[in-house]
Amino acid sequence: MSTLTNPVAVPPLRGIHWISEGFTLVFHSPVGWLSVMSIWFFFALLCSIFWGFGPVLFSLTLPIFFAGLMVGCRHISAGRSLKVHHLFTGFTVKNPRLVGLGGVNVFWEVVLSVITLLWGGQHMTSFQNMIFDNTTNAEELQVIISELTPMFITLSLVQLVLLVLGWYAPALLIFSPVSLLEAITVSGKACVINILPIIVYLITMAAILAAIGFTVLTVPLLGFLLSLFVIPTIVASVYVSYSDVFKQESPSTP
Repeated sequence: MSTLTNPVAVPPLRGIHWISEGFTLVFHSPVGWLSVMSIWFFFALLCSIFWGFGPVLFSLTLPIFFAGLMVGCRHISAGRSLKVHHLFTGFTVKNPRLVGLGGVNVFWEVVLSVITLLWGGQHMTSFQNMIFDNTTNAEELQVIISELTPMFITLSLVQLVLLVLGWYAPALLIFSPVSLLEAITVSGKACVINILPIIVYLITMAAILAAIGFTVLTVPLLGFLLSLFVIPTIVASVYVSYSDVFKQESPSTP
C-alpha cells in the first residue's frame, strides 16, 4: 500500500481527460475487460433473481469488486493486462474496511427505501393504480406528481451526496492504509474541491451515452459494440481521476 496524499484541485477540462484516458486503459486490454465485465454482469444477474437477499449481497460486495478493478487499472497503466483475478483482489487482500464500505451502502439503501415508503408510498401506489387501471385523471395525476416531486428531489440530493462520499473510497481503501471514515471523508473532500472537472466529466459522459443511445437506434450492431465498453470506460475513468486528484503514480500493486 502507498501512503495517502492529500487531494489536489485540477483544471475543469481534466474531466474530459479522465474519460479519454479511461478509454485508453480499456483499449489496452479489451479482452480482459470483456471477461471481467461478463463475470460481474452474471453475478449481478444472479443477485437480481433472489429478491431481498440478492440486492443486499450485490451492494455489500460492490466496493470490493470495484476496488479489485482499481487494482486492475493500475496493472494496465503499468503496461500489463487486466486479468479475471483482479476482480477478486478485494477479497484476497482480506480488507475488512471494504466490507465495511459495503455495509454503509446497504445501510443507506435501507434508510432511503424506508424514507421512500413512509414519505411517498401511498402516492406511488395511487399512481401505479391509475396507470394500470387506465383511470388516469389529469388533475389527480398533477396532484400526485406535485406531492412526489419534493421527495424525488430530496432523495436525488441524498444520493448525490452518497455518490460523492463513495466515489474514491474503494480506491483509497485498497491503495492506502486509511480507515473507513477517513476514506469517505477524503473522498468527499476530493470531489468538493474538484466539482468543476466532475461536472465537465458528467456532462461529457452524458453526451457520450446519448450518442451511443442514438447509434443503437440507427446502427444497432455498432451501437451494441460501443455499449459493451461504456461501463469499463466509466470504471477506468474513475481510476484515472483518482490518480490525477491524488497524484498517484502507476507501478506497484497494493
